[in-house]
Amino acid sequence: MPKPNTTLSIDIHGLYVEDALQRVRDFVAKAPNTIEKIIVIHGYNNGTALQEAVRHRLHSPRIQEVSARFGNEGETIIWLKR
Repeated sequence: MPKPNTTLSIDIHGLYVEDALQRVRDFVAKAPNTIEKIIVIHGYNNGTALQEAVRHRLHSPRIQEVSARFGNEGETIIWLKR
């Protein structure tokens, strides 16, 4: 029996920082309880404002940890509480 998918992703390229943070907060809040992690695709080559905001300013009761994605500076992993 295959394991259910426990990962979601959201792409916030091109958004303003505050809009991006709100979109990610809403996405986290609406994620089903079966989701373990959310991959946030923010990019890296055109600046780090979104990356820094997601990694340092994102707060939610559902978030356990926020970490860089190994090998890809353009993505951040949000680990959710279960």
